[in-house]
Amino acid sequence: MRSLFYSVVILFLFSISASAQIDYNSEIQPIFNNSCTSCHGGTSGVTLSSYSATMNSTGSQYGIKIVIAGNADGSPLVDKIEPNPTHGSQMPTNGTLSSDEITKIRQWIAQGANEVATSNEEEELQSPTDYSLLGNYPNPFNPSTTIQLRLKESAEYRVSIYNVNGQRVASMLGRASAGTQQLNVNLAEQPSGIYIYRVRVMQGNKSVFIGSGKMTLVK
Repeated sequence: MRSLFYSVVILFLFSISASAQIDYNSEIQPIFNNSCTSCHGGTSGVTLSSYSATMNSTGSQYGIKIVIAGNADGSPLVDKIEPNPTHGSQMPTNGTLSSDEITKIRQWIAQGANEVATSNEEEELQSPTDYSLLGNYPNPFNPSTTIQLRLKESAEYRVSIYNVNGQRVASMLGRASAGTQQLNVNLAEQPSGIYIYRVRVMQGNKSVFIGSGKMTLVK
């Protein structure tokens, strides 16, 4: 019943604003700092002191990572902060989180548990006629692939690459001239798996979100 309730809340929030992305550092980490990190600096395999620590924590009671990106109901972190968890007692031990805090954590995980949110400004400034993300090739790849980007005019770009846990594993900054550009990505130091890349360019002093894509590293 509690899962159904929170699912309805999340759906309601998304229906109001699909772009209401949750930022980990400004919205989630403060919740952990106020209520969780005093105990969870490694207790039961869980450390909540940073994004990286949170995403890499495996709860000893559950035997899996506490955050499963895109799956709030299946994440042990959510199970422990809601009433009647599968294992042990509800956390935190010094008092329950508010319904707003629980909903925010659920929404963050459901959105993909990313560290950095897409801002409303970026969503509003999408301009596919000026900038186009053409995908990457080869895909699957090992260990290099090429991201294609078409620009109407010369612009600074930023490519951010994330693993399935929402951790940024690589970032590329540069300037490209007008026309179709090819950006080489090398993930030789990363394990096989699916990765998400996001591309932005600067338009004046505005960051323009061009698009994102999925690529698969096979070693």
